[in-house]
Amino acid sequence: MTLPTVVNKYQKNVATGKLKKIYSVLTNATLRAENDYGPSEYWDYPITSVEDGSLLQGIDVNGFYARYYAPYLNMSENVENTMGEYMVTNLNGNDANLIGVGHSSNHHRINSVGGICIKLWSNNQYVAVMVDLNCASPPNVLGKDVFDIAELYWERQKNLAIPRLLIIKDAETRAEALELCKSFTYGNGVPNPCFAVFVYDGWQFKDDYPW
Repeated sequence: MTLPTVVNKYQKNVATGKLKKIYSVLTNATLRAENDYGPSEYWDYPITSVEDGSLLQGIDVNGFYARYYAPYLNMSENVENTMGEYMVTNLNGNDANLIGVGHSSNHHRINSVGGICIKLWSNNQYVAVMVDLNCASPPNVLGKDVFDIAELYWERQKNLAIPRLLIIKDAETRAEALELCKSFTYGNGVPNPCFAVFVYDGWQFKDDYPW
């Protein structure tokens, strides 16, 4: 077994453990928030027209995060979450253009699961939870340590809160899903599908995953 193979296996194992932990943390937070505020499908998502789907009212991601997630997460207020201030790349090495993108957790970091940073983002078509498994530390690559881990809202469907899995858009087979993960960019405005591939494969990174 070559050294790169050993390193890749170790990195995959670390990422697997952290993804399972943060998914559990977010699932529990969602369930607790539902206990206080009712089913997540009735939370404060974007409001669209029934007639033509046009946007009537956008989402306040900071307010949404502060209400439904911040009270239910073990956060550290003295550690700044720098997501949006450092470069994140796609798997092909191109800049994912996340610098300067607004996020809800400006001054907080989850510290109960090994220093994992979290952000909530929305373009009013989607509301998604993104995590960086080691915050600003390398590699900062979508699909390796940065993942869209849940869709909370998708095109007027408000029942996608955790623990429901990401929908793999335009993918009817594993092969199609994997190719979407490999070629993904945020240019089309949809969440990154790599975490969905990971879950689809039984919560593991298989040998053909683009590590």
